[in-house]
Amino acid sequence: MTSTIAWLDASSEEQRRMRDVIRLFADRDSRDELGLGQVRDAIGDILFPGTSTLHTRARYLLFIPWIYQEAAARNKKPGWASAQERKLISAIRSSEDSGGLLGSRAGQALKTLPSSIYWAALGTYGIRLDNPLTRELALESSSSDRAAEPGEGGRFSIWSPTMPKAPESFPGEVLDGFAMTHDEAAWLRERMLTAAPDSLFAHLLEHPPDSSSKSAWLDSSALSATGNARQWLDDAHRFSSVMHGAQLLYNLLLAELHRSEGYRDDDHYIDRYRGSLGKWQEGLAAIDLAEAGAVRQMLNRIHVDRDRPIHPRSTAFITAWYDIVRELGSGQVADSRGVREFVRKREISHKGSLSRLKNPKRLQNWAGGSGAGALNYRWSYVQGTIGDIFDGLARDQSEVVNA
Repeated sequence: MTSTIAWLDASSEEQRRMRDVIRLFADRDSRDELGLGQVRDAIGDILFPGTSTLHTRARYLLFIPWIYQEAAARNKKPGWASAQERKLISAIRSSEDSGGLLGSRAGQALKTLPSSIYWAALGTYGIRLDNPLTRELALESSSSDRAAEPGEGGRFSIWSPTMPKAPESFPGEVLDGFAMTHDEAAWLRERMLTAAPDSLFAHLLEHPPDSSSKSAWLDSSALSATGNARQWLDDAHRFSSVMHGAQLLYNLLLAELHRSEGYRDDDHYIDRYRGSLGKWQEGLAAIDLAEAGAVRQMLNRIHVDRDRPIHPRSTAFITAWYDIVRELGSGQVADSRGVREFVRKREISHKGSLSRLKNPKRLQNWAGGSGAGALNYRWSYVQGTIGDIFDGLARDQSEVVNA
């Protein structure tokens, strides 16, 4: 008999916990070839609370509450709020700043609405005061528990009472698109700072990163962080650097197998990944690997501090790989038969029938890279969010000075 887990309605936090339990039994994400995703995402949450790789622009954190406030003021059902979100697509598309628009291609047919993508962040930052509340229950609670009359800006108790008001023409017309006013940006930054005061995210909200930096540990502002934020940055850097060798070796195995099976008639990818492993070896020299148990300690902190269960097989693979690199030396990794077999078995065990090393169809469809990039913990998305905020802070200030 097949076991199932289901819920009719649950808070976002309860759903998150349930998904973590499910992952312990079914860790098969096609984009997570070696099972590093749980640790990657946990570190990303610690460094940059409330962020996601699905987040495109910061002003969505205002757009969504404005729509739900208006829906509650009109005593409308969730379907009305969804229709307003779709209406917003056209308004932003014709605005002065539409980059990062969700639904830019799908238009009104967009399936995953911004409210679904940003709902958890709204709770994390205290914009939505009842954090566990679902989108459907938000309208019911808002209409029955008002903190102000609709004529006073349509603010309700589930939303922060200090939230800036929506523009008069919203959502039918949003001339500035995603460009925030100074007051909006200042308010949003304050919410984020309050929500995660000791995080690297908070540090960068006061010391903005360089928009051209490729990772947090290559950014001068991020490197100026101290205390807990700097410790997690160093841990994130070490983990990304060490595990990148496993990602590259896995792709080298794919390139060799792809070639031997006759899917390619040249050694381009084999040479590419051997070269990348050589560069990885050189870069790893700057990473402190002498501290025994550093990765184990980090995994334990994630499990205890963040209440995020990590799959035991992922923990075993990660710690064993760290020991391999520390004891064998990065220069011997690429050509060690035992290390190659270790990575091969990990991918097959983790992916099951979706394994590229076992499934000929999946191997044939390999496009030259499968989870080969170093873990970057959503850095480019964080840069975009912080950039939006600082652009907003500067925008009205410059207008006032020029006036």
